[in-house]
Amino acid sequence: MWKSWLIYILSLAAYSLFTILYGKRSTFIILFVIVFVPLIYSLLTCILAKRNLRVSLETDSMTPEKNKKAEIYVNIECLSELSAGNQVRAYISIYNGMGKRIFRRRKKLYLTLEKQTTMFEFVPKYSGVHKIVLEKVKVYSGFSLFYSTVHPEEQLSFMIMPEYKEFSVQTGIIHEENEGESDQYSVRKPGNDPSELYDIRLYRPGDKMNRINWKISAKNNELMVQDYGFPVACDLAVFFDVSAEKDLQKVENALEILYYLMVHFTLEKKLFYVIWNDSKEQQVKRRMLSGSEDIYEVFQELFCTDMTDEKACMEDMYSAQFEGEFLSSSIFIYGGRNDLEEEFLQMKLRTDVLELIHV
Repeated sequence: MWKSWLIYILSLAAYSLFTILYGKRSTFIILFVIVFVPLIYSLLTCILAKRNLRVSLETDSMTPEKNKKAEIYVNIECLSELSAGNQVRAYISIYNGMGKRIFRRRKKLYLTLEKQTTMFEFVPKYSGVHKIVLEKVKVYSGFSLFYSTVHPEEQLSFMIMPEYKEFSVQTGIIHEENEGESDQYSVRKPGNDPSELYDIRLYRPGDKMNRINWKISAKNNELMVQDYGFPVACDLAVFFDVSAEKDLQKVENALEILYYLMVHFTLEKKLFYVIWNDSKEQQVKRRMLSGSEDIYEVFQELFCTDMTDEKACMEDMYSAQFEGEFLSSSIFIYGGRNDLEEEFLQMKLRTDVLELIHV
């Protein structure tokens, strides 16, 4: 804009000198026009452009992939013919899940009476919930002498999943399925819960007579026995604690390990908990996973918490919040902490077997 003012002032100075030298009345009238008409026209077009501007924000995908280009679009439409041709500048910012601005760009274009779209490119380098904010749009007047600022308050949120990688994590410590009270039943072995049917098979010597399904036996001309379901206890947990970790890359590594374990256990049809500390609500969050569809929901909730607040000790909060509950096996993923003692932590978490993974 300073260039426009420089040209305007130099033109005005040159014509003022010409007017003084020649001293004719007509030159003074033209000087008056040169001084005031651009100013009035600039103010008028600036006001009309601001009042008749329509701005919106959109993206090509609400779940962009990590390390892959995401395209963000700003749509601008002008409804004033007088403002067509005026310059506008759109500013967008992207914030990560911890509220830190990681991206800011601006684009310049010129108003037309048709809807225009300008594109911004962004490559996400970290997983988490990101927020795109259309911070402002500067609308310039005719001659670009003035501008006004529009704050559309448009924003979009999207989640980026961690990158899936294979890790050499020793998951052989995990015990076999234990019986317990739950709505999940084993796909590997039968049990004694008559509310769930596990399988129907041929009769074997020693089977109880009340397990024989006489209707199916009559159809097959053989004795058929029904096996009941085995309710699986959820006594396997993956703890996630990066509250003391300040290195974003290490936090990212911890998330990738968590992602791998979640996929690994769901593929093995294991029922397990993912447990983390929610510093905003000052409590431990615990979510049970039984299938792959639960993984996205857990990450969505995990990313909405403050994972890097080191004020609260996760094991102490868990011990108080879930007093009286016991686990057969646990994996504890952590970063940034040097005060962990395996025996003490195992006692706090009340788990028979504990594996520590430090990032």
